[in-house]
Amino acid sequence: MRKILINISLLLGLVALFSCEKDEDKVIIKQTVTPNVLSALSAPSFVLDMDNATEVFQAFTWTDVDFGFDAAKIYNVQVDVKGNDFADPVDIATVTQLLTASISVGDFNKVLLNKELEPGTPVDIEFRVAAVINNHVTPVYSNLVEASITPYATVFPPIYMCGAATGGWNWTSDVEVRSNAPSVYQTIAYFINNETFRFFKQRDWVPTSYNYPYFDGGFVSDSLANALDGDQNFRVISPTGYYQITVNMKTKTVDFDGVPEPKMFMTGAAVGGWDWSTNYVQMTWKSNGKFEATTEFINGGAFRFFAQQDWGPTSYNYPYFAEGSVDPLFENANDGDKNFKFIGTTGNYKVTLNMLDKIITMEAIP
Repeated sequence: MRKILINISLLLGLVALFSCEKDEDKVIIKQTVTPNVLSALSAPSFVLDMDNATEVFQAFTWTDVDFGFDAAKIYNVQVDVKGNDFADPVDIATVTQLLTASISVGDFNKVLLNKELEPGTPVDIEFRVAAVINNHVTPVYSNLVEASITPYATVFPPIYMCGAATGGWNWTSDVEVRSNAPSVYQTIAYFINNETFRFFKQRDWVPTSYNYPYFDGGFVSDSLANALDGDQNFRVISPTGYYQITVNMKTKTVDFDGVPEPKMFMTGAAVGGWDWSTNYVQMTWKSNGKFEATTEFINGGAFRFFAQQDWGPTSYNYPYFAEGSVDPLFENANDGDKNFKFIGTTGNYKVTLNMLDKIITMEAIP
């Protein structure tokens, strides 16, 4: 019995010893943690430019934070609009244990646009660095650094062509000319020889249009000439046909290049069969990237769009339109080519295909 009591006493002593050692391992955060210091930016104001989207906007640097023990620190570079008191901060860079971080011009511009800031308009932005060690400890924030930032647009409204050369002097026959870069517009259209047209900023005669003399000092293709009419419109010198026209409003250039007739086909069991002899449908070109066709669609059948009357080189299956919208009468066939499967009632339909916006719509034809 005595031996047992001695062993129990030794055991209790060891437990007490280890408990003391555990108490000694506990870390204590400093009662007052000095915030880190974020260095000033390289300039007081910035005008962001799409041409520099992949370049580094800024390399942020700051001092370390001492929490009183050797902690793994996460640093978040945050931004918000000046005067918002960081009520809606956005983390633009996150690093662990480092004292520097950067972000590209394009990614930073995206942050500003997501905050619904106006492209082309300067806005005062505040920056700070949040030091974080875990969810149970309040972050420590650096000083504020501010700068005036002007974001750039990534979506540009189109301009329009109107005139007898492109369908008629009316706003039901106008041609939309889209832009995917600042000041640069491009489309494919059917132009009629010896007829005239003009560019317009809006789908209306006023307030702004761009005639031949507007591009003086730049370059206009020899396929176009000054009509020397009352509005000094463009006159088409080249033969009637399909052309790609590219307009750069910044450099005042107009390029005009002949292209093959745009074509689109459908083939598959949904429209009669998988062959290029009789069971295919050639769609009608309506305008740049837009086609339509009226034909019978068969319930349960699959089909695919083709850029040529052949299996290759180019076809467009259901996943190709994932970023747009597909009419609910179609679903992914989930076959080897992920074709379209028609799930509506067998009958005649007008299918409209918009390759620019990746939109497909269907309309039943009585």
